[in-house]
Amino acid sequence: MARKGEASRSRLLAAAERLFAERGVKGTTVSAIVAEAGLTQAAFYLYFKSKEDMVEALVNRFGEMLDQYTDAGRLVDQYPPDELEERIAAVFVGLFELLGKNANLTRIVLQDTEAGERYRDRIVEQIARNMRRNQSLGIVDSGIEPVIAAEAIVASVERLVFRYTVTGEQTAEELGRHAAHLFLNGLLPGGGPRGKEGARQA
Repeated sequence: MARKGEASRSRLLAAAERLFAERGVKGTTVSAIVAEAGLTQAAFYLYFKSKEDMVEALVNRFGEMLDQYTDAGRLVDQYPPDELEERIAAVFVGLFELLGKNANLTRIVLQDTEAGERYRDRIVEQIARNMRRNQSLGIVDSGIEPVIAAEAIVASVERLVFRYTVTGEQTAEELGRHAAHLFLNGLLPGGGPRGKEGARQA
């Protein structure tokens, strides 16, 4: 694609990102997108088949940025046990930083679109798959249902990023460390009854 074509496509995507986040995908027309981008409908259809095709492109861009964080569970067996919480906290911090800086893309993916649902389902399955693997390695509690845990993580991150990161009430560093501690240790002292039992046996 020529440089001018790349610039026009980028302008259309940027305009769509702003409008989709503000009005919703269903509430945004192609006419509104091209007007926001300062281009014509003819230019739009040079680069995209439809509005849904544009949503797909934005979700794919979002996915490329997020993959390193959503697949982080695949690497936990490489960390020494005493470094695990610190490493996972760093993943959460990076995730909240990324989502906070890309709030519009985050909102778009969370909307009720086919592309967003497919991507969200892929994240859940990826986390659940890594969790099953880590259960087989004895890293994750075998009593946890991986899909439910993965859904809980995704839903919590979705809520927390808009409640605290975007509003500036907590930094990504603070929120990431809280999230890591919660998901790794639970709510009970010492990581709960199993954690206490393990500590006594150690």
